[in-house]
Amino acid sequence: MKSKYFKIHELVPKKMYDRYGQKAWRYVDVRLIESIDKLKEHFNLGTMTINNYFWGGDREWSGIRTPESKYYSYGSQHSYANAIDAVFSHYNAEEIRNYIIDNKDLFPYIKGIELAEWLHIDVRNEDELVIFDTKGKVYDKNRIPTKS
Repeated sequence: MKSKYFKIHELVPKKMYDRYGQKAWRYVDVRLIESIDKLKEHFNLGTMTINNYFWGGDREWSGIRTPESKYYSYGSQHSYANAIDAVFSHYNAEEIRNYIIDNKDLFPYIKGIELAEWLHIDVRNEDELVIFDTKGKVYDKNRIPTKS
């Protein structure tokens, strides 16, 4: 399965794209592809940027992360092609996270959401949604904590 809205170089690092080209789709979880396509369909104004190195940008490790990445972590969902980090030109990450939480039925495969300046979603093998911060603290699955 390929994405309706994203090219493979937006999901894999340059070295993987250079080696496998279009065949790199085989490494990306189909649940992730379906989830990012649904997000793009709903949040359709402007851009949803994952990797942009192909166009000279500085984002290469926002999809799959291999050991060559300084952001690589063995247990990260990025290491298994189960996660993306995205930034949007017309929306902030908080409003997108809230939409996902309020509409879980539209995003049945999204099981991980990280609280960060960007949108992190993943399709980990969990029964329930896990909401966590950049330090790993886990929060209630039905709401995002308010800033104090």
